Amino acid sequence: MVEMTKPLIGVPTRYHEKTETVGQIRHYLDAILWAGGLPLMIPSVCERAQMLEYVERIDGVLLPGSPTDIDPARYGAEPHPRLGRVYAERETIDFALLESADRFDLPLMGICFGAQSLNVHRGGSLVQDIPALVSNPIEHNDSVRHMVRVAEDSLIRTLAGKGEVEVVSDHHQSIQNVGRNLRSVAVAADGVIEAVEDATGRFVVGVQWHPERGWRDDALSKALFKALIETAQKRNPRAHSV
Repeated sequence: MVEMTKPLIGVPTRYHEKTETVGQIRHYLDAILWAGGLPLMIPSVCERAQMLEYVERIDGVLLPGSPTDIDPARYGAEPHPRLGRVYAERETIDFALLESADRFDLPLMGICFGAQSLNVHRGGSLVQDIPALVSNPIEHNDSVRHMVRVAEDSLIRTLAGKGEVEVVSDHHQSIQNVGRNLRSVAVAADGVIEAVEDATGRFVVGVQWHPERGWRDDALSKALFKALIETAQKRNPRAHSV
């Protein structure tokens, strides 16, 4: 009998300046544990060489949200007046993990800021402030629920089992131009892109909404985390015989 060990999912941490601590919101960790994975928190303050030591051990990546914005210089734009705080260390660890995920074919799910990091890493750009730059925007902040249309031939459509889903949204930025080997697979009523997937068939998914906040009750949120863990499990090299 062969029993597979639980896949390790790398999750970058945040650094809290006031308390001088590093950590991550519990919802992400709880969802990974529920789905059958083991979260491995990767300190955002570690050096690149140290981060690569984590990469050698993990089977998948979860890039969580953040209250910060990505430096628009990364996608060749000038800062908008409503650009939020930029946190270079957080960007650095996200982009290093994205590079490693591509190199080692690791399954990856980006949530909110994580989805934006994915898009910029692939050469895409961002809407720097939805209220200021999108015509007739719907509310995307303060954990508002709204509907998104899902592309028929997408993984999210398969997981959801329907073409329209209600999501919990909380972001003032969004994907503008979609990056290379990505495609838009979910759109809100105001045209804001709410999800992207890898166009080559790899398990690489970015969602602007927050499945970690609704995984206990929402079927699609459960399915997204399950799919990440199941994909990581299939490539998990740490099998052992018992």
